[in-house]
Amino acid sequence: MASLLQNVIKITLDPDTDPILAQYIDLVLPAVEREFSSISALGGDYETHYQQLKQRGDNHAVEKAQRWSDRPDQNLCVHVLNALLIAWNLAENYLNSPLSDEEKRLLCLGITLHDYNKYCHGQGEEAPKAYEVPEILSLCQEMGRRLNFQAFWPEWESYLSDIGFLAQNTQFKVGTNPYPSNWPKFAIAHSGRLTCPLRHLLAFADIAVHLKDAADIKKDPENINPEKGGKRLREHLRDLNIKKTLVYHHLRDTIGILTNRIHDATLNFAAEQDWQPLIFFARGVVYLAPLKPEPPNREELQEFVWQQISQVLSQKMLEGDIGFKRDGKGLKVAPQTSELFTPEDLIRQLPPVIEVRVNNPNNLATPKRLDKLVTEKKLTPEEREYLSRGEDLRSDRLAEFLIVVQREFLADCPDYVDWILEALKLKDCLTLEQIQITIGGVNYGWYRAAAHYFCQHGTLDGEQTLELLTDLANRLATWATENQLLPQYRSPTREIFNQYLERYLDIAGWETIVPPFEAELATYSFAKTRKGKQPICSLSSGEFASEDQMDSVVLFKPQQYSNKNALGGGQIKRGISKIWSLEMLLRQALWSVRSGKLEEQQPVFLYIFPAYVYAPQIIRAIRGLMVELQSVSLWKIREHWLKCGMDVSRLSELDWLSEDRDIGEKARQVYDTKDLPFMATTHTTTLGKTVTDAWVYLAFLALVLPKLLGVRVVATSSNVPLYSSDREFVGSAVLDGAAGFWSLLQCPPSVRTEQLDRILMRLLIVYSLHLDNRSNPPDARWGALNGTVRDVMTDILNIFAIAQEGLRSHKRDYPSSEEVARYWQFAQIWSQLDKTMVEKLNLITQLVQQYRTFYQVNITDSSHAILLPISKALETILSVPTQVDQEDLILQGAGLLKDAIDRQPAYTRPLLMDKSLDIAIRQQRELEAIYQFMETCVRDLFGTLYRGDRALLQENRNRIKSGAEFAYRWLALQEKNQKNLDSKTRS
Repeated sequence: MASLLQNVIKITLDPDTDPILAQYIDLVLPAVEREFSSISALGGDYETHYQQLKQRGDNHAVEKAQRWSDRPDQNLCVHVLNALLIAWNLAENYLNSPLSDEEKRLLCLGITLHDYNKYCHGQGEEAPKAYEVPEILSLCQEMGRRLNFQAFWPEWESYLSDIGFLAQNTQFKVGTNPYPSNWPKFAIAHSGRLTCPLRHLLAFADIAVHLKDAADIKKDPENINPEKGGKRLREHLRDLNIKKTLVYHHLRDTIGILTNRIHDATLNFAAEQDWQPLIFFARGVVYLAPLKPEPPNREELQEFVWQQISQVLSQKMLEGDIGFKRDGKGLKVAPQTSELFTPEDLIRQLPPVIEVRVNNPNNLATPKRLDKLVTEKKLTPEEREYLSRGEDLRSDRLAEFLIVVQREFLADCPDYVDWILEALKLKDCLTLEQIQITIGGVNYGWYRAAAHYFCQHGTLDGEQTLELLTDLANRLATWATENQLLPQYRSPTREIFNQYLERYLDIAGWETIVPPFEAELATYSFAKTRKGKQPICSLSSGEFASEDQMDSVVLFKPQQYSNKNALGGGQIKRGISKIWSLEMLLRQALWSVRSGKLEEQQPVFLYIFPAYVYAPQIIRAIRGLMVELQSVSLWKIREHWLKCGMDVSRLSELDWLSEDRDIGEKARQVYDTKDLPFMATTHTTTLGKTVTDAWVYLAFLALVLPKLLGVRVVATSSNVPLYSSDREFVGSAVLDGAAGFWSLLQCPPSVRTEQLDRILMRLLIVYSLHLDNRSNPPDARWGALNGTVRDVMTDILNIFAIAQEGLRSHKRDYPSSEEVARYWQFAQIWSQLDKTMVEKLNLITQLVQQYRTFYQVNITDSSHAILLPISKALETILSVPTQVDQEDLILQGAGLLKDAIDRQPAYTRPLLMDKSLDIAIRQQRELEAIYQFMETCVRDLFGTLYRGDRALLQENRNRIKSGAEFAYRWLALQEKNQKNLDSKTRS
């Protein structure tokens, strides 16, 4: 079955993709995922590295393990895949002499095996040395068989020497064996092609996937660092005779959607100059450009980027989705909206916005305003009765249009009222004084005028009302423009945005503008003083001026970010900068969330970074994926995981892309074909009321994405990214401020590549336990998850106690064979957390094995019957006086248990049923078995495990019995399976 990584790559591949690459993705990639995804190519867990090095007898194990683990994570699967795609793109598009089909297959297989030493180390084995050619070829052959090379290329073993040569000699430095005479005869027709172009292609790709940032390819004119990646990449381009040079763009900041849009716009602008993207990073792109590239014009690029971003916002604003707020005083325009449009354009575009925002016929403003005028004796009851014919949604829309235009653009215009009355032909029934009646900051006169108008034009429907407003807006804008009545247009947001680009956007060939730290520090310091009038941005530094934000801009509640004022204190002035205002508006526009309401849904944000680099095909694969992943329920994930034998690697086979397909298609509309997620930003919300509800799916998602796609994920409740680049943290998954169950599970906040499988397994076990036994479908009751986690972390036997709790809630007497095997496997896996858990589980198993030698009942019998020996033993231990010594306690317990067994049917006593022995011998053996069982109960269970504390034993009595019952059923199941196997073997 195709994996998630396969599917998302195949979706993004061009229809005319070379069949050889398509075959590799179909046939080899699933095996590469299976074998390589849990092995670190870069970074990795310190303890894992240390144990592997120590096992191999390395004298520098501590230093090496520390050095390796200090690097950010990149698993071997994504390392190989990105390298292959980068090399493939280079070969397909830029080589003067194209690769033959034979060479393409060698490229694929050579780069797949080029880090065979890391594979060996991941298996706890020593890799062969460079001079051990037979051992290298033997290893390559073994790996090729595991990685399904045969299906991809049936003749591959004939080319084993060629593949081994490429794998061993990918790097042009120490540890290589590049002399053909040291290798068996090559099968390729022209052996020189192994070195050039194949070896240089592999080397270029391997260097590329080690780069940490686009700016790493900057030229080093003084040759200070001859090993620098950019210099080595250029050398390989020269050796490949590719007449191109490497250039880059790099943004020294990561916010989210805004910075993604900047990257995308820069990418599109660079394409016009024949810069072809080759390697993608979280903060930039490396391109192949003509040998003497002209750097983009800074001003033209700034204009282009602004147009790309403002186009998205303006479209959503004109649809009424963002940039406007309606409260008790009518419609208000956000400052950012006024800065994206000239006053003339905004007036012309207001009617459709009014139609969307003023759209509640059940809560009309006009009747309330007219009643208030009557109360204030500004309107006669007779006129009020007449106006009731026009007090509907149409009058609300007309009045609020007139109010917002006057307030925002023509507040100081004395002719505005006369012009409107003339345009609406209302001069005969209304005076200037009647229009200018203001109560509570709201001009009530315009509601009176609107009601008069629709009393006279009562036949106008909604569509005709929109036409009226549109015509009125156009005439009004023309009149105001011709008479120079509108305020001068200025966009401080655009000015700040251009400053942001100047300071943070770096492109090859541009002179670097260093951000003015002194100015930022001065601004920050002054803002902290009593004289400071300008608030500091609550989401970023003080580099750019901050301002109070309208509720329609921020996604969270105003007091959530501005705090509340202390009693007797001054007003706390905080806000956000214009850069973050743009980000907030973009999130509203592209996430379809309401301003000020997101906080109520307890959002948790996912920031998805590349593991060092993305190949072009991979970044496109990430593009439309996020919302579809969110739609997969944990019920379905649990079912698939159990069906696959609890193999977390097979989570990739789940049909991630099919559930809620409509949502998935909407996600693709968010990222169109030109919009790539350099750092993908998304969020999940919950209808639950607890922090656990918010985090339970996010914790799983933060682990499974690095596992399945090789990305690196930061999960946090902060709407500000914790890191501006993937090079600032080392883990594959970082969970910041996760709910309590995460720490109860003893999971680290930063999870490394080698830890993913183990923690995913732990998470899925506890989720399954909870869903099976403590949920009330369709309500998962995640709020109670902390209790489930606390129980299983406290005592391994609580796994069985929780299972029995679920059986009772479902009114069932005993578990099925599948459930017995499942919960026993849960316990086996869980016990690996702690040596004490292993000992306890082994002891319970030993006790049940011992009493099964002298007492056995059918697994369909009652729990009381199954647990008879352990129940009698515990009863004896707990009831005998404390002064009785252990030997007497054993003898007394054995005697009481023997009496109880004697009262059971003979078929429940296996030793007694053995007719091949004399009855006296059978009875003696039964008594000895009972004594041995009782001795284990007293000495090991009571004396050692529970330290001779009867109160502690009493507290754990039910847990012991739950564990013993499942152990009994599991042992009986194993015995039955063995008998069936033996009978099949004999037959």
